Amino acid sequence: MVFLSNTFDAKNGFLGLLDGKRGKLTIEEAAGPVLERTRGNSCDAEDGTWGDVIRNGSPQVIADVVAEALVRGKEAAGPHPKLSCICAPLRWGDMPLGILLIDNPLPLSEERLTHVQAVATFISPAVAVIRSGEETSLNEILKRKLEGAIERMDLHTESHGDLMTEVISLVEKTLIRVALKKANYVQLTTARFLGINRNTLRKKIKELGISLP
Repeated sequence: MVFLSNTFDAKNGFLGLLDGKRGKLTIEEAAGPVLERTRGNSCDAEDGTWGDVIRNGSPQVIADVVAEALVRGKEAAGPHPKLSCICAPLRWGDMPLGILLIDNPLPLSEERLTHVQAVATFISPAVAVIRSGEETSLNEILKRKLEGAIERMDLHTESHGDLMTEVISLVEKTLIRVALKKANYVQLTTARFLGINRNTLRKKIKELGISLP
């Protein structure tokens, strides 16, 4: 979470994961003077702006994140000014996974909104791998899959289309391999677990060059 915050020149942020069975959203990782103490906070997934982001699958700006139910009560001691943040959904196919939130210290720009959503997009497959039970440390998998790629980025001069495609493919391949193994290579079961249809799974297996026993 810290290296993601640094990438965006942001002081606060968190990663919230969805527990679909209980309908709860829980902050798993948090950083920054305002939000670091919110780790472990949870609320109903339908509450507040988070519910809109999860349902609609598109990023939104939250003008005062400290006023939201998920954050209230455990923020750093003392009063805080309003904290504007960008909240982007984490999704794998049609399956909602949670949210990525980064503060927005600068005037909002479409470029920043798009960049936050792009990072959320290639984090999502890694989060899905964690949910499969094969990965135990969120920090470990995010660091392994993303840190090297993000460190190579020059946010001001490079186009990251190829880099993001490469990272997304890498994490998708890992996710599908883990899911296939978990489902004993039954493709219908794997597809249901991943929240995609069987034809999409077959297409991904072929595109990514995944070997089957």
